[in-house]
Amino acid sequence: MMGKQAIYESERSVDFQEAVVVSLRERSNRRQRTLDELRSITTRMLQSSLAHRKLRYISPTDCKNLLDGLFTTPHQFVKGRAVLHSIFACGIKHGWCTTNPVDTISRPELHETEILPLAWEQLLALLHTAREPRHSRCMPALGIMLWAGVRPAEVMRLDWADLDWDERVISLQPRHTKTGGCRHITMHSALLTWLSLFSSPSPASGSICPPDWCHRWSRLRKDAGIRHWQQDALRHTFASYHLKRWHDLERLQEEMGHRSAQLLRTRYLSMKGVTRDHAALFWSANFIRRFT
Repeated sequence: MMGKQAIYESERSVDFQEAVVVSLRERSNRRQRTLDELRSITTRMLQSSLAHRKLRYISPTDCKNLLDGLFTTPHQFVKGRAVLHSIFACGIKHGWCTTNPVDTISRPELHETEILPLAWEQLLALLHTAREPRHSRCMPALGIMLWAGVRPAEVMRLDWADLDWDERVISLQPRHTKTGGCRHITMHSALLTWLSLFSSPSPASGSICPPDWCHRWSRLRKDAGIRHWQQDALRHTFASYHLKRWHDLERLQEEMGHRSAQLLRTRYLSMKGVTRDHAALFWSANFIRRFT
């Protein structure tokens, strides 16, 4: 028979809400945007009947009912499942439960929507408009998103000091990136030329994005005549033109920071409207000089 201490240890647990607090505390080093999303999801979870249930006695069915009740789309369900899984993983680490009930809940299949690269006419309009004095402060961020594939949220964290002019690379550190990893992205001649049109020499430090960046960036797109904008459109444009020009999927994967090439193949690489001649122009310094 088990002794009293053994029984106590085997049944030791905390309420779900306490496990949530500890889980969030242990992830407090994450970026603010990630923490805000975690708090938003867990706040909704704590409004359920599970809040005061002991973690050890919450079943897979309880978890499935919680997720089904809170998250109505596959993408939301996957995010919610990941957060709930992390709470029970924290519980296992502290001895508050012995299994993770979320392990038995299948992830729904996600059908990624294809995002097309910018049409050539849209690309030209965007570059011409960015050269107008009222939009010129947007040029560096635009160029880095377009010719380096940096995500919009990442470019907002970049500093001029993160650009290595001697090595011709942009160094993204964990504090910059969506995935929390490092990556080095080549600054090709097209990007270097574009940045030189903005300022020569470029600043040694300071934010890449100007103050009130989100409003400025939205206004630039509208003034360029682009009314319907897809998230990460410039990153997708970079990927498509990169592969069309150099035919090097491994190199592209490394520069975009993907762990596998599968996402590139299924979502990023659309060659619709991307011609060999346009790809050559896209990466040409002489072509960029036409915008002076």
